[in-house]
Amino acid sequence: MLPDEELRQKIAEHMAFVHLSIHEANENFRLQMRRNNYTTPTSFLELIKFYKDLLTRKTEKIESNIERLSNGLNIMNATTEKVDNLSELLKVKMVEVEIEVEATGKLITIVDAEAAEANKEQDAANIQAEQVNEVANAAAATKAEATKELEAAIPAMKAAEAAVNCLEVKAIQELKALANPPPDCVVVTKTVLILMGEKKNHGWPNAQKMMNNPKGFIEKVQGYDGNNIQEWILKDLEPILSQDMFTQENMMKKS
Repeated sequence: MLPDEELRQKIAEHMAFVHLSIHEANENFRLQMRRNNYTTPTSFLELIKFYKDLLTRKTEKIESNIERLSNGLNIMNATTEKVDNLSELLKVKMVEVEIEVEATGKLITIVDAEAAEANKEQDAANIQAEQVNEVANAAAATKAEATKELEAAIPAMKAAEAAVNCLEVKAIQELKALANPPPDCVVVTKTVLILMGEKKNHGWPNAQKMMNNPKGFIEKVQGYDGNNIQEWILKDLEPILSQDMFTQENMMKKS
């Protein structure tokens, strides 16, 4: 767990120093209070055990924070990649529009020069203009859709980060320990079961089983791929998501 032997040695020396320094304090205590206080090898072993436990807890918390940050960055990267792809598609469409506009300009010049074929060329120009308008409209629609998806992606990304950050092992432990949870909480766990691929068994006992390992459950939720949800899952979630009570504000009051 420690990165190198030098650090291990310094920590060992410090622990020995702390343990031995108590001897002097014990002597002062005996002289002042006329009472004895003893430092035993067991005390030293307890000090080592305490340090190991503290180091383990801090290491696990740091690793958990790293994982949460990584998941957040993955979401941001996926969103950025999607926006970049839409931007590239928009560039291609705009180039096509420019090409079509240039072709239409050339066609009009020919029409002006060849008066005898004016009507025929005009019809062709009109057709060409309609095609240009279709391409231009399609490009504009693509740009609007890209802008809309970008605007929607930013708050969704922030909401996803907030949802991940609020999850704690202690909260999951308390929730799964409830014998008769509030009905709204059962609706939430049913939703999670569906997202995890459970088609039929959405009862509270199965939800408790799902949360049996709180830390593993949180990791599974944090790593969930929200960009590739199966159609049947989305369909099953529609009636739940449409309920007025299914909001974060309401659920925070329940548990």
